[in-house]
Amino acid sequence: MKRRTLLAGIGAAAASATIARPALAQSAESRVLKFTPQTSLLVLDPSTTTITPSNNHGYCIFDQLYSIDSKYNARPQMAEGHTIAQDQLTWDIKLRSGLKFHDGERVLAKDCVASIKRWWQRDAFGGNLRYFTDEVLATDDNTIRFRLRKPFGILPDALAHPLAAPLFIMPERLALPDASKPVTEMVGSGPLKWIPGEFVPSQHAAYEKNAAYVPRDEKPDGAAGGKIVYFDKIEWISIPDFATSAAALQAGEIDWWEIAQFDLLDLLKANKDITVTAADPGFVILARFNCGTAPFNNPALRRIVAQAINQNDMTQAVVGADPTMQNECYAMYNCMLPGIEQPGKSLMSSGPKDYKALGEAAKKAGYNGEKIVLFRVTDNALTSPASLVLLDVLKKMGFNVELQSMDLNTMMVRRTSQAPVSEGGWSIFLTQKGTAVSANPVVDIIARGQGLKGWPGNYDDPQLESMINDWIGIADEKARMAQTTKIQERLVENMPFVPLGGFSMMTAFRSNLTGYIPGTAVVPWGIRRT
Repeated sequence: MKRRTLLAGIGAAAASATIARPALAQSAESRVLKFTPQTSLLVLDPSTTTITPSNNHGYCIFDQLYSIDSKYNARPQMAEGHTIAQDQLTWDIKLRSGLKFHDGERVLAKDCVASIKRWWQRDAFGGNLRYFTDEVLATDDNTIRFRLRKPFGILPDALAHPLAAPLFIMPERLALPDASKPVTEMVGSGPLKWIPGEFVPSQHAAYEKNAAYVPRDEKPDGAAGGKIVYFDKIEWISIPDFATSAAALQAGEIDWWEIAQFDLLDLLKANKDITVTAADPGFVILARFNCGTAPFNNPALRRIVAQAINQNDMTQAVVGADPTMQNECYAMYNCMLPGIEQPGKSLMSSGPKDYKALGEAAKKAGYNGEKIVLFRVTDNALTSPASLVLLDVLKKMGFNVELQSMDLNTMMVRRTSQAPVSEGGWSIFLTQKGTAVSANPVVDIIARGQGLKGWPGNYDDPQLESMINDWIGIADEKARMAQTTKIQERLVENMPFVPLGGFSMMTAFRSNLTGYIPGTAVVPWGIRRT
């Protein structure tokens, strides 16, 4: 399909989903920001999925009590601030003035309490906070009180953590029903309002500026600070073909491409009308095992696969040969974090591999030729090429492996299956995580041991969870970092996933846009057209 045909089709689909409206004048059109997300938006409730577009969609509509800045510090957002009792067991959080939901209702403490109780049923970090909390209640319209069973000094960090799934505040009437059921009415108090009539799943989404939003009187910093929106409307236009996305950006048909594919960067950089910059220098791709079904319910087998990985081969498949764009990382968290150790280096290393010997080791560890299903996500420019490299490695080791290709939304459904491979199950899929996902052992849901209640892959490790709970209770920073290393060593021992290498994630936008804010999520505030 030709580029212009595709974009015209998207526009026509969006128009048919709402009442016909007059064409925008040129001056009005300049106040519309056209954005292409890394993958299409399908799931609207960000608490029910870990997919990035749903998370970014949530940041447009909803707001947080606390938010993470560019240095991963939790800062008050909807909160004016907090006070802590001398025994560290009672926290009172005050709401700042001027907060209103998109339906015109004032944001009250009871809305926040209901949102917290819904959130901590679904989120790993929220679950830890719930475990430490005796009671959370609204003492008046403006005050949220936490009564804790024992001190939880990182409470603001829990309320602020930015990914999978952030605590987004919604009206009590939406938060109170069953947390297992997705919210379908998108009413928040954030800087943008959802336009439901223009939503075409996986194709088009639209938001309008919330004129009633009162931003903090602070400079924007990551997801924190003053959220000032300079556009009247923001449109998300999904374009599944990467070359078409690049062509649309060059032609000015879109303003911003969230994740620019690496093999198109030179083309984009050569265009003076396009700015290419790092969105996150600490992105890591990883291979996630299904730890609940054969053959990778065997930790020894998972470790042998890890030994077979050459990270340079993986990252070069994603970003090309430019060494400045990639880095080896043998931490189970993120090598960009200050003070982080890399205990995986003793097991994994780049360089030549003896695949025959590793295959023999796999047989001795219990591999008996069982079929392995490797998922490849075709519309993910990061993991798709790396999946092919992993396929080659597994075949060289003698594994009976089948590659199954699909789009991201299909994979997100299929990865929840715990059926054996013979009944449609899976063995390995690749994913990626940014620096913020690995900010600490509590927030990194991929590196938790919560079994079926946790992230897909059914890694069940009560000892790991106990070590993480101990980490929460450590006040001394040096001792906490030492505990982080012990947790990483436990992860290396059981290897629920394999880090495949790190690189800088790149974003691209028209050069007449200024005010781009690097951070934990793609945020539209601060950006204006010059």
